[in-house]
Amino acid sequence: MAHDAPGEERFTRQAETSTTEPRERRVRGHERNKGWYWLFLVPFFAAFFPWIYNTRDPELAGMPFFYWYQMLWVPLTVILTIIVYRKTKGDA
Repeated sequence: MAHDAPGEERFTRQAETSTTEPRERRVRGHERNKGWYWLFLVPFFAAFFPWIYNTRDPELAGMPFFYWYQMLWVPLTVILTIIVYRKTKGDA
């Protein structure tokens, strides 16, 4: 075990016994699925341009569009974050 080894031996790897099969590099999920991170731009740009939603109409339960549009993006961003997390979480 590594904790039983003295000094530098703890930090060095021992040679593998079977070298007949080539060892493939295991790609983690977050390295393989980096394209999913682009979804984070959707809520950013949805709130970045206020002239798009700077209006009173349509109202929702008496609340102007300006306010409920911004509040709508809170749960939508949570959902997008969950999707990106699940698609990019690593195998290890």
